[in-house]
Amino acid sequence: LKREEEEYWRDLNEHQRQMLQFADDQLSVTYQLQYYSEQLERLNKTNIINATFHIWHNGYFGTINGLRLGRLQSVPVEWSEINAAWGQTIFLLNTLARMSGMTFERYRLVPYGNQSIIEVLDGKKKVLPLHYTSGLRLFQEAKFDSAMVAFLDCLQQFKSHIETSSKGEFALPYKIEKDRIGDDNGYFSI
Repeated sequence: LKREEEEYWRDLNEHQRQMLQFADDQLSVTYQLQYYSEQLERLNKTNIINATFHIWHNGYFGTINGLRLGRLQSVPVEWSEINAAWGQTIFLLNTLARMSGMTFERYRLVPYGNQSIIEVLDGKKKVLPLHYTSGLRLFQEAKFDSAMVAFLDCLQQFKSHIETSSKGEFALPYKIEKDRIGDDNGYFSI
């Protein structure tokens, strides 16, 4: 009888130990589930485009990821910085177009960092470089200007696509007409 009683208490202790272990495991799983649910909620609230492409300004210049997009005689900006900014800009527009299921009609954007290009889709193998190096290269300057105009055309196509698909709920603040961008107060040539 005494042996059975000792065995009973041993079994009871083992059973209670297992119950405590299972309770600890269940509490651990509950906390992990709560943690991962909070992480998922935080990630769902994160806009990947905003996190990847920081658009702002620096004095007279618009910036993307801290890179200035433009130059003035009074504020010389290195072409390497401008080219990198164009690369980020073309990557952003290409990403937004892909995310919205849109394809451009006359051009294909080829983001390639500071050496990005725009391919003309008119049947001929024409490439417009959206990058520039300083110097006296007259033909390069004309192609660079054409690339910027082509970029504005793609931006206008995207603008039309978004405004149509959102049924007027979303609109970009400025009008784009060929090589000019602006509003009723005035237009500026790219």
